[in-house]
Amino acid sequence: MIPFIKYKNIFLVLTLVLVAGSIAAIGFYGLKPGIEFTGGSVLEIDYKDARPDTGAIREKIAEFKVEAIYATGDKGIMVRTENLDATAHGRLLEKLKETGSFEEKSFESIGPVVGKELTSKMTALVLISLLAMLVYIAVAFRNVPGPVSSWQYGTASFLILCHDVLVPLGVFALLGAFYGVQITIPIITALLTVVGYAINNVIVVYDRVRENLLRDRKVAFAEILDRAINQTLSRQINTSVATLLPVFALYFWAGTSLRYFALALILGIVTGTYSSVFLAGQILAVWMEKSKNKSKK
Repeated sequence: MIPFIKYKNIFLVLTLVLVAGSIAAIGFYGLKPGIEFTGGSVLEIDYKDARPDTGAIREKIAEFKVEAIYATGDKGIMVRTENLDATAHGRLLEKLKETGSFEEKSFESIGPVVGKELTSKMTALVLISLLAMLVYIAVAFRNVPGPVSSWQYGTASFLILCHDVLVPLGVFALLGAFYGVQITIPIITALLTVVGYAINNVIVVYDRVRENLLRDRKVAFAEILDRAINQTLSRQINTSVATLLPVFALYFWAGTSLRYFALALILGIVTGTYSSVFLAGQILAVWMEKSKNKSKK
């Protein structure tokens, strides 16, 4: 049996470093919201010959209040501007034709009111999802015997889910700062999917803790936790590997529109698996030790 609980302090310090780094990346660089949240227009084109210098492109289309120009692939660019109507879109294409022959791949335009409404709804949706998970776990584990209450199971799950969401967001903050990757609705959808995936992993561990507590109440709680993690370890790894295989296929072969959706899933599945093995039991063990120390005083 692998003594996961014995080395809990190492895992918790590593987790704190990851979370602190993610929060620092989000705080320092910020997240780059897509046009769904801010409003605006995004045009993607592929030049038939060599891609012109982005500075020259920006100068040519300066009248459209260009927010950013990103290189895509070998010859493509993505231009983000203020919200453009059909007439302005046509004029933008005419201006770009002066920089070289190209093929238009996509054009999206969303008004600022719609973007603001989506931002508030998405923020509320993520917060409600996390809090709903806390309440669900607390209710589901209300009859579990042992030194830890059901609300501590729920709070531990909430902290784990925050970790599973914060780490991918930290990576996207870095990608946004250095490669212009934006937070879009598909990425938010992927993160919500990750919340469901991660909580399922945690429940599998806590369910086994409950079974072991009911079966043998004389064993130390730390050993019960170790047993539960070891009993579910192969299931967690096998499920994650099986899930990652098609998601990696999406990342490499589904095209740019789904690439970052797949990346958010990959990051979430990896962090979710990590937290179910290295955090779920360890947080409860630390909590129990602190409660014991407090009661002795």
